[in-house]
Amino acid sequence: MEWSNGYVHGIDYPVSFFAEQSPVHLSVGCVVHGVEPVPLDRPFTYMELGCGQGLTSAVLAAANPQGRFYAVDFLPTHVQTARELVDAASLDNLTVIECSFEQMAGGEIDLPQFDFVTMYGVYSWVDAANRRYIAEFLRRYLKPGGIAYLNYNAMPGWSSALSLQRLLREFGRDSTLSCERQVAQGRALVEALRDQKAAAFARADSDGLGLRLEMLGGKHVDYLAHEYLNQGWDALYSIDVIQAMAAVKLDYVGSALLENSFTQLYLTQGQRDLLAGLPNSGMRELAWDHLRNSSFREDIYVRGARMMSPARRDAWLERCGVALTLPRSRINLELTLVIGKINADARLADPMIEALLERPHSLVELAALPEIRSRGYGLREVASMAGLLMAGRQAAIFFLSSAGNDQAPAARLNRVIAARSRECDHFQALASPLLGNGVKSSLLQRVAYDQAGHAVLQPEGWVHAMAQAVQRQGAKLERAGVALEAPHEIDAELRYLAEAIAEQRMPVWRNLNMAPLAATS
Repeated sequence: MEWSNGYVHGIDYPVSFFAEQSPVHLSVGCVVHGVEPVPLDRPFTYMELGCGQGLTSAVLAAANPQGRFYAVDFLPTHVQTARELVDAASLDNLTVIECSFEQMAGGEIDLPQFDFVTMYGVYSWVDAANRRYIAEFLRRYLKPGGIAYLNYNAMPGWSSALSLQRLLREFGRDSTLSCERQVAQGRALVEALRDQKAAAFARADSDGLGLRLEMLGGKHVDYLAHEYLNQGWDALYSIDVIQAMAAVKLDYVGSALLENSFTQLYLTQGQRDLLAGLPNSGMRELAWDHLRNSSFREDIYVRGARMMSPARRDAWLERCGVALTLPRSRINLELTLVIGKINADARLADPMIEALLERPHSLVELAALPEIRSRGYGLREVASMAGLLMAGRQAAIFFLSSAGNDQAPAARLNRVIAARSRECDHFQALASPLLGNGVKSSLLQRVAYDQAGHAVLQPEGWVHAMAQAVQRQGAKLERAGVALEAPHEIDAELRYLAEAIAEQRMPVWRNLNMAPLAATS
């Protein structure tokens, strides 16, 4: 049997960072759902299953030096890249392992018990046997009270596109072709069927299939190969996943997408009443998926979930702070969320943002602001608004204990990532020891970070390195949606962007304890 068991190899999965996998995000998610979290003010253990090229685990290990991190992947090329990143940043709290889920489930690898186990883009992309190995691994290694995060392609949202996935997957069976060729042939067949007015695609403009067809033409080959060519791929019903996890003593807690907890913003009263009348979480989530036509889920499970009293939940909120992750110019109270566009309550959001522009605040400090207190808002309302701003990628909730974390590991990793940005745009996140998480960062922001770290403090001094990075990587600069071609236009745009990074992004980095070292002096 082929060593990959039908999983795509020969082409690396795109390097990505996913903040939802962070210990702080998952513990905050538990608090939001009223379940006792894992404390992060003490040592903890963390495992990422299917870590890819290791960016998420590396950023989280650097941002949480009190944790002991492990990451595993089946593909040797992924593991090699991840280990090189770990070694370059001297992250002595992260171990990267090459092995299969079967080996891990069988206890062949010497591992501790874990407070957190996460996986992104794994569970519904491997076959049923490997899903059973994952469940067995969780049964064997997740501590009582430990948190698991998993995501998967979900039904019924995928129902309209299952035939498309089946067409493409068939090309993945031909091992004599490269992954690039398999994707190309699949694309060609789909286009030919559309040209011939295939009835199966007739409703593509009115359902999820249209989006999948559009993505097929625009996404990179490495993404498409891993999304569509895996022979074990499946779209799953949430009730089946909940039952599989229950069989290994994991309780479903709720969505890792915090905006999904604000049901009053996107479900009618009748829909909420319908869900409330169902007998268990499996039935409620299955019905919710039909109400929302879910095609992708991100879920939190706990091994022995303990529900908190309102007073206990408030006590946890008092241990939390919030920080902006975007500069003032990017803050917008019309939030684009998974649940749709939401207009945040300006009477509460505006005074919070004004305070946060100066520095991060605890939720208690924000609730005590005169403009907030006088309008009848309290700790819970402030926490809810912080959750919405976090869902909109404009802010992040953190635990106050992280303010004392060692900043050196994050600084080392950020220097490595920033330096590599001169040559490639793969590692698109930097570590924040305050947040215990990562912050997405563009190519030019990372080049500027690198330059500032080398004591090039004036933004005009960054322009040459920014221009080199753009040229080497074949990147295109645009202004108002129009690509810039003339050298003088490109130079002017880079100077403008350098000034904007210095004036707007650097203060955000300082507030998040992640400014380049030279820029802090």
